[in-house]
Amino acid sequence: MKIYIAYTGGTIGMVASDQGLTPDAVFAQKLATQLAGIKDLAHEFAIHAYPELIDSSNATVQDWQTIGQDIYDRWQDFDAFIVLHGTDTMAYTSAALSLMFENSAKPIVITGSQVPMYQARSDAMNNVLGAISACEFVAQGVFLFFAGRLIEGDCAHKSHTSDWQAFSSPNRAERGVLGIDWRWREGQMTELPSEIQIPDMQSGAVTILPVFPGIQASHWQGLLNEQVKGAVLLSYGAGNAPDKDLELLSILRQANARGVVIVNVSQCGAGSVAAGAYAAGSALVEAGVISGQAMTYEAVFAKLHFLLGLGWNAEQIKVAFAA
Repeated sequence: MKIYIAYTGGTIGMVASDQGLTPDAVFAQKLATQLAGIKDLAHEFAIHAYPELIDSSNATVQDWQTIGQDIYDRWQDFDAFIVLHGTDTMAYTSAALSLMFENSAKPIVITGSQVPMYQARSDAMNNVLGAISACEFVAQGVFLFFAGRLIEGDCAHKSHTSDWQAFSSPNRAERGVLGIDWRWREGQMTELPSEIQIPDMQSGAVTILPVFPGIQASHWQGLLNEQVKGAVLLSYGAGNAPDKDLELLSILRQANARGVVIVNVSQCGAGSVAAGAYAAGSALVEAGVISGQAMTYEAVFAKLHFLLGLGWNAEQIKVAFAA
C-alpha cells in the first residue's frame, strides 16, 4: 500500500525552544526514519511537510482547502492518506474533509498527538501507527483517529485538553476501537458513490452565536454582520434559548430574512436538538432557526462553509440540513 502522510503542523512535530514549543523543520525526516525501522510495516510512505506549517489555533477555512487540494492532487498516486494536524481544530478539519471527500473511495485519516514525538512519554507514534492500521483495514471514508478510537470524520469533537483520549464521538458509536486487535462497530458499512468537491470557502462567512444567562441583542449584533451568511446557534439543552426577549428574537428574524442560515446546536456534550419541544425552542423555530439535530458544532460550522462555498442559497442549505 502506498500511503501519503501530510504533516500540516501541530504538536506532534514540535520541539522545545526558548519561546516554547515550535515546529521542527526536520520532523518529516525523523518520522520517515522511525517508520523505516519498523520491520512489519510493509508499506511505501511519502511524507511531506508543508512549507508553512499550520498552528491549528490559527487555522482558517483556506487551510481546509489547501489540505483538500493537496490530497486531491495526489489522489491517483496513493492508496491511502494520513493528515497530521494540531488538536485544537482537528475536529473542524476532519469534518471539512469528510464533506470535500464525501464517501471517499480511499481511506483518509486525520491524527496528531497531545505530546510532541520527541518527548519520551508521547502518544505520537501510537496515533500514527493506529492511523496506518486504520488505512489497512478500512477501505473508504474520512476518519479521525486518536488514542485507539477511529471516529467518523464529521462526528468528532475535542472533549479533553489533557487526557490521552482528547476526542469523542458524542452521538455515534466509533467506527472502530483499537486495542490488541480492532473491535469494529456492528452493522454493515454501505459503500456509496464517492464525490470530491473542494469549493472556494470564505473566512468570516459563518459565525457562532453563544447563548448564556443574560444574553442580550447587542451581543449578537456584531456577530451577525453583513458578511455573515451562516451561523451556529449554541443553545441550551434540547435546543432552547430565551423566548421572552423580543429584541433578541427580532435579530434572528432579521438575519433569517436577509438569507442567513442559522442552525441550532446544543451546548450539551451529547444528545440531539428537539426543535419545538419547549416553548423556548419553538420561539427559535418561529424566528427561522433550523435544527442541527445531533451534529457537533464543529461539523455544522464546516458544513455551512462548504455549502456556501458551493454557491448554494439559503433554502437549498436548509433542505440539506433537514435531510
